[in-house]
Amino acid sequence: MKKILFVDDVKNVLNSLRLSLRAMSDEWDMVFALGGKKALDLLRQSRFDLLVTDMRMPGIDGARLLTVAHHEYPSMRRIVLSGYAEQDCVLKNISLTHHYLSKPCPTEKLVATIQNALIPDDSFENERMKEIISNLQSLPALPNAYRDLTTSLQDNNTSLENVCHILRKDMALTATVLRVTNCAFFGLGNNITSLDQAVNILGAQTLRTLVLSTHLFSSFDHNILPVFCVSKLWQHCLRVSGFARLIATKENLPAKNRDDCAMAGMLHDIGKIVLSFIMPKEFKKIMDTVHNENCAVYEAERKILKVTHAEVGAYLMKLWGFNDSQINYVKFHHINMCTEKEHDLVQKIIYSANMIDHEISQTKKLLKIKNQEDKHTKFSKIYELWKSECRDNVTRINLHETIPFIDR
Repeated sequence: MKKILFVDDVKNVLNSLRLSLRAMSDEWDMVFALGGKKALDLLRQSRFDLLVTDMRMPGIDGARLLTVAHHEYPSMRRIVLSGYAEQDCVLKNISLTHHYLSKPCPTEKLVATIQNALIPDDSFENERMKEIISNLQSLPALPNAYRDLTTSLQDNNTSLENVCHILRKDMALTATVLRVTNCAFFGLGNNITSLDQAVNILGAQTLRTLVLSTHLFSSFDHNILPVFCVSKLWQHCLRVSGFARLIATKENLPAKNRDDCAMAGMLHDIGKIVLSFIMPKEFKKIMDTVHNENCAVYEAERKILKVTHAEVGAYLMKLWGFNDSQINYVKFHHINMCTEKEHDLVQKIIYSANMIDHEISQTKKLLKIKNQEDKHTKFSKIYELWKSECRDNVTRINLHETIPFIDR
């Protein structure tokens, strides 16, 4: 039975929660703490799977409680349920919580959010890695992109169009902005897949607060892993994003699906950033294995870590509130799920766009794409048609400048 700690400084609120959630008593062991100090005492006495806390409380407030939980109990899921809706407070503490719910919150929504947070993730078995990922407050961005973004936002006359242009240069910046807009505080659910839409929703002032006053954004240190060319990886992701949108347009998909394709293409390799950041030594071994054994990156990852970057990226996106479709597009971007039946055209497009970029950009000196990986698509008419369309949109100069480092 999952154990949940609810925290609020108002006794009537706790009583209301206890009453509204009584139907779940057979599934959850629910404990109710009056205030932050009592909550800390309970955390130190027993193990909890989930913390649900208010923000504005006397003494030990929600921010302090979340900070302690983040550092001392990283495997515990954290949900904010608060009527304290000052934007600056939400933004400064969003990195400490996995979900944010505003009061008054319908019981059905609260139950669904808790159930989703408690679903065991069996995509991989490395519990230590899951704990490390759960504890991530931010992902490192390319130094140039991070510098350009901070410089732009320090200018009160900067345009949102310019901000979007900078954000598109880096997958970590893109993922973080989408993470924020998918926060329930903005009342939009987790359905934002367009970077332009996300930036327009937040606005320049909110982005300024996010970048300059929170821990959500940081810069990548190339000295940590010099063999990992992040800029080349990002160029690959940009091309996959462009190819995916091009194919979706050719297939006459609705605007929402075109946005899904572009965003999934942009973020499909975000797990590589995570692995290189949290396990630089192990990731270097992976790179060495790729070169020495002439294998795919995900094969080397599976051999060394028992998990792939696709699974790691999907796990992070789940923690950050992305919807199930977006998560699955990233998780299965190396798997052709449409060999005989049209299960999901968007998934097929993401898979194909990634394969197409490797075929177009790789040289004989780089790794070969294994036949078993693409035997169902490489020779199909639709795949060859898509590849032809994408090739026509890549100039020789751009291709020369953006050949991947080892990416596959």
